Amino acid sequence: MMTTVDGFPIQVCDTGPEQGSVVVLLCAAQRAPGAYEAVCERLHTASLRTIVVGPDPQLTPKSVVGILDVLDISWGVLVGDRTGGEVAWELAATRLDRFTGLVVIDRGHPRVADQAGVIRDRDCPPVEINTTALVSTPAAHSVAQASQRYVYGDYRVVELLGRRNAHESTAQLAAEIVLRTSTW
Repeated sequence: MMTTVDGFPIQVCDTGPEQGSVVVLLCAAQRAPGAYEAVCERLHTASLRTIVVGPDPQLTPKSVVGILDVLDISWGVLVGDRTGGEVAWELAATRLDRFTGLVVIDRGHPRVADQAGVIRDRDCPPVEINTTALVSTPAAHSVAQASQRYVYGDYRVVELLGRRNAHESTAQLAAEIVLRTSTW
């Protein structure tokens, strides 16, 4: 479905059990919500409802909260894939009232220099929820390790073993998300 938030349309897929705990997944750039279908199917099997928010350069933490408000969702576990991870870190750091866990893929905390040496937000507060950083390269691993000092909760850095195999990476991502939904 298309939802208009903050004056721009964005694709949002709300699927899975209505009464399940909620997982909010922010897509990577150039990855449509449908690209996460296999992960969502696994999460639905674990009785989790999934809200997949399509990529858009205009997406902000405020607009994500607006989407959740429209869907009448009070809280959930936040997942951010690459560029979606940038918004996810900001949300997790500033909206403790809405998120119980964070899983990010190949993105570090905004106060840590990324793989290109860029610090996205020197003033971003630390994250105070349990967080898992999935990494697919040695450079992403280094950024994730440096991000630990900005997480005041359980923090895990996990190598994404199946990057070359979509089936394996799907299973691993789903398992890490399920773990975060059960550890709050």
